[in-house]
This record gives sequence, C-alpha cells and structure tokens, in this order.
Amino acid sequence: MRAKLITTAVFLLTASGVRAEPPRLLSAEPAPAWADTGTTPAPATVNIPTETRPFTMAGPQFWASGDYVLAWYTPIRTPPLIQAVPAALANQSTGNGAVTLFPENNRINFGAFSGIRASVGANFDKFGVEVGGFVLERQGESSSFFNNGNPVALGQGYISAGSGLPTTLFASLPGQYSGGVSAAAQSRLWGVDGNIRRAWYTFLFDTTDVLVGFKYLDLHESLTVYSPSVFPGGGVISSRDSVRTSNRFYGGYVGINSRLGNDRGFGLDLTSKSGLGGVAQRAELVGSNSFIPAGGAADIEPAGLYARGLNAGTFTRGKVAYTQDLELKLTYNFNPWFQVSFGYSLMYMSSAIRPGGAIDAVVNDSNVRFVAQPTPSTLARPAFAWRADGLTVNALTFGARLQY
Repeated sequence: MRAKLITTAVFLLTASGVRAEPPRLLSAEPAPAWADTGTTPAPATVNIPTETRPFTMAGPQFWASGDYVLAWYTPIRTPPLIQAVPAALANQSTGNGAVTLFPENNRINFGAFSGIRASVGANFDKFGVEVGGFVLERQGESSSFFNNGNPVALGQGYISAGSGLPTTLFASLPGQYSGGVSAAAQSRLWGVDGNIRRAWYTFLFDTTDVLVGFKYLDLHESLTVYSPSVFPGGGVISSRDSVRTSNRFYGGYVGINSRLGNDRGFGLDLTSKSGLGGVAQRAELVGSNSFIPAGGAADIEPAGLYARGLNAGTFTRGKVAYTQDLELKLTYNFNPWFQVSFGYSLMYMSSAIRPGGAIDAVVNDSNVRFVAQPTPSTLARPAFAWRADGLTVNALTFGARLQY
C-alpha cells in the first residue's frame, strides 16, 4: 500500500510538468554568476563619512584697507628750557622766583599727529597672510622769547653742580644786555609689520585668528636750544645745544584678531598683539658757543650749556624692549565687499630714548666761560646717561576696507 502511494505521487508530479531533482548535499555552494564569463567585478564602494577639517580660514579671501589716523603720544620731558625771572630778582645767582615759559610743566607736548595706515591681506584654506604699515606726520613744537630784561629777565634753567640749586643762565638782564631764548622740537613716528594668520577656536566672536609676525618701528626726534645776548656796545654772546635721538625697534609678535558681524550691518573687530625684540637707540649731542666782539672776529668753542664735556658726542646701544598693540573697531558692512570703520588703538613700547632724556640738567658752571658768576665745583657734569622711558601712542582711526 505504501509503495503504491509513492508511485502515485511521482506520477502526479510528472503529469503537472514539475521535474523531480535528485537530492544534493547541503554543503555545496552554487557557482557565482560571473564564473562562466572569466571577469572579476569591481569592489563595492563603501561610503565612509569624511571628517570636517578644523580651523579652516573664514571671512574674505582678499582685502585692502586704508585708515586716517589721529594720534597722540607721550610728551618729551626736559629741563626748563626758557625761564622768566622778575627783574627785581634777576641779579640773584639762583633761579628763585623763576617761572618756566617753555615747555609747560617741563614736558613738550606735540598735540595731535595726523597720519595714514594701510594693509593688504589674503586668506587661503588653512592660513592667511597680511602686511601693513603706518606713518605719522612730522610734528614740531617751538617757542621764542626776546626782550631787554624788563619786566622779566629771560634765560635757560639748569642745576648748578657746585650749589645743587636751580639756576637761571640769563640771556637778558635789565640795564645790561638784551636777548632771549629760542627752543624747537620735532618728532616723527612710522612702522611696518607683517604676519601669518591661522584660524583658531571662537569664543564670543564669529571668527578668531591667531597672528604670528614681525614688526618694525622708527621714532626720530630732535631738540634745539639757541640763546643769544646782545650788549650795548654791539658784542654778541650766544650758545646753542642740539640733541637728536632715534629708536629703531625690530621684533616678533603673537596675537589674535577676532571679528563679530555678518556680510551686512554693524560688527566689531578686536586685535591684540604682544611683541618682544630689540631697539637700537642712538643719541647725538652737539653744542657750541661764540663770542663776537663789535667789529672783531668770532671766538667759537664747541660746547653749549647742556651738550659739553662728557655729554657731547654720539652714543648708541641695543636694548631689549616689549611692545603691546590693542585695537578695537566698530565696523559697518554696506555689502559683502565694502566696509567702513571707526576705532581706537593703543601702542606701547617699553624703552625709548627721547631728546630731553639725553640732557643732563646738572651743569658744572665753573667750566662754562659764558657764565658770569659760576659756583666752584670739581664734578664732571653734565655727563651722558641712558634715561629711557616708555612710549605710549593713543589714536583714533577712520577707515574703509575692500574685501572679496
């Protein structure tokens, strides 16, 4: 009976068109479809997400900017170059009652300096470069006073080495001779810098770049004092002192530049740079005095009141100095390629020799032939000494920038 059922099932399957397959081993794998063609398919592509590269430069690719600069910087400290003494006290040897006419508070203040500043730069994928510079106009400050000694006698101030007291060297005295003192100072500052910038972490700003660069500053100044006295008989006695100083800073700096704002509207731009380098300092002091008798030949000696002896000649040195720059700008973008700005900037250099600092106010007047009543002394003064001060420059800037 069982054999009959199996035979019947085979008959039915054959009759329906289904061909019975012989049994196969379960471990046998079917041949791949490409086996008969002799070709090997390309490996499958795996889509692995690429990591976003950090610190990619943002902002414009190219830019050029120009600013008008209005700057003020540290006054020059000097001895009292022009003094006035009431005629009633003028015959006293010391400067009791003397009033300084120039410079006020013994400081030459040049006021505001006009100047320009410009820079160009470019951003690439991972870094940017920028170069720029500024120059301030040459500014001068001067004063002159001449009279016959009334109502005040005029002269130059110094400290007598013999007495240690403030003293006035008179250029005019009532009833004796007429004359006066003329003093003039000049100053000029300029500089250039260049840096590489690299995008950095942002904090409170839209973008922040790290700056690494080189900086050069150049400060040239001069001070001249001229004092003639004319006697009733026609003779003339005069003295002149000239002091020139220069400071050239070379150094590197690091800093940051952070920006806040969009392609249009208001924004902020903050830059801070800290630098360290060397400043080449130079001081040149030249003096002279002359006696010109009426109708006679001039007798000239190479020594003034301040520039004489150990304080005459050229002096140079190198000094390590620190610089700090800080700038804050309020910006406005009319469109993605044009920006205007108004800002404040501060620049500081830790060491600068100024003309007034090169003057030694202590003078051994017993060695000065045009001092009528000197105080005896053996001190070798005036003498040169490096008296450097910090230089601080405050400025307002008004600028425009083209960017792409």
